[in-house]
Amino acid sequence: MKNNTILSMLLSTTIFLFVGCDDFLDQAPETFQTPQNFFETEDQINQAIAGIYNTNRRLMNGEHWRFGENRSDNSSFQFNPADRGGISNEEVDLFLMLSANPNLGGYWNTSYSGISRVNFALESIDGVTFNDEAIKDIRRGEILFLRSWFYFNLVQLFGDVPYVTSAGDSPEEILSDEFLVRTPVDQVYTNILADTQEAIDLLPNQNNTESGRATLGAALMLKAKMHMALQEFPAAEALLEQIQGLSYSLQADYASIFAPDNKNNSEMVFEIQYSFALGQGSDFISRFVPFNSGSDILGENGPAGSRAGQNQPTQSLIDLYDADDARFLHNISFYDDGTTVEPWMSKFNYGFEVVGTNAQDVNFPMFRYADALLMLAECYEETGGGDPVPLLLQVRSRSMPDPGLSTEESSDLEQTIADERRRELAFENHRWFDLLRTGKAVEVMTAHGIDQKAQKPTVPAEAYTNIRTLLGIPLGQVEEFGFTQNEGW
Repeated sequence: MKNNTILSMLLSTTIFLFVGCDDFLDQAPETFQTPQNFFETEDQINQAIAGIYNTNRRLMNGEHWRFGENRSDNSSFQFNPADRGGISNEEVDLFLMLSANPNLGGYWNTSYSGISRVNFALESIDGVTFNDEAIKDIRRGEILFLRSWFYFNLVQLFGDVPYVTSAGDSPEEILSDEFLVRTPVDQVYTNILADTQEAIDLLPNQNNTESGRATLGAALMLKAKMHMALQEFPAAEALLEQIQGLSYSLQADYASIFAPDNKNNSEMVFEIQYSFALGQGSDFISRFVPFNSGSDILGENGPAGSRAGQNQPTQSLIDLYDADDARFLHNISFYDDGTTVEPWMSKFNYGFEVVGTNAQDVNFPMFRYADALLMLAECYEETGGGDPVPLLLQVRSRSMPDPGLSTEESSDLEQTIADERRRELAFENHRWFDLLRTGKAVEVMTAHGIDQKAQKPTVPAEAYTNIRTLLGIPLGQVEEFGFTQNEGW
């Protein structure tokens, strides 16, 4: 069962976490749910952890790409005048969201659902006997890694957020002030940095039997990202150099990184698992093909839906690539229907498996080694602790016939590294977080809005005029539970 263990467990994992409390669930916030019973066996803990991984997969396949990618200058959407039912999704890209936008509630609820599952598992695991106590420690490390990941995204997107580590023993406790207060950003970071360090201490370097589980490299990378978000570059640098000493390496061919027959390869630090054979194929690419492409791309799985054409590459991203850059040739394709030519995100397009499923056998990269090298290059540029250029060239050399830096690139390495991250990691949901970290979100997105309005007559005048770096707390949460709303929402 190597490579399939997590997926196999997901098939048998149900929402038994919440069985028996239907009446309470109808009234209490989805954020904080409580089970009737905690887990009592090693198998139940393993199923609970599989459920947490599944929640992360739902987040990555759902709202995370909208806020990590579509909200940035990397992608937009193909406007369909015949179907205006997806306006709430378009509003994410256009910076026209209100706090009632369902994507906000979806991100919040999915994240806190994962956190709730984590807390149940953590409060149970100490009382459970494992056949091998070393495995018990590893499972604890996985749980802490996943909770830290959920909170890291929440604190970057929403700012102060409720930081809850207890599963709650009763509805009264769950509805208490302790659970319904937004914790300051700096305290959230203090907490998740500590949890991630514990995960680092517990997780193995590699997992040779079960692909898809968090390992030491994933925890090191998560903590490095936290330190970089806090502008603590020396601390991030040390963690990234530690990753360099592990067993990761770049794949020789860019397109092979994501190929179904090359899953969990040496470049992947943490990868979201999908398996068509186990009935859990990935379907995200069907949303990204042009809506007017019919069955030309999807084949017998077509026609494309009227709300496809999402995550469409922007002209500024297209222009950033050289024409012979292997990343451009793989990441972006162009569909010509005889009237218009539409760019579309083809990065994860490796063909569909069976008629009628819209399912691919393609994993999704959450962390990979090229990202770590480019993060380390950024740290070196900030601290002077090393030379960033060899790291840049290491990443560029497999994709560009002439990977050397131009005079202009050499004179502004900060911008060069940012551009290289944009080329290399396009459509992997890093761009918006990069703009936040570098403090350039408002500047870049204001310029992006001017470009979009010049290029697309369908962009409304009010779009991109209110570039807010924090998302609004979902309106339902504010109204029902009294959370203070972020400024401007």
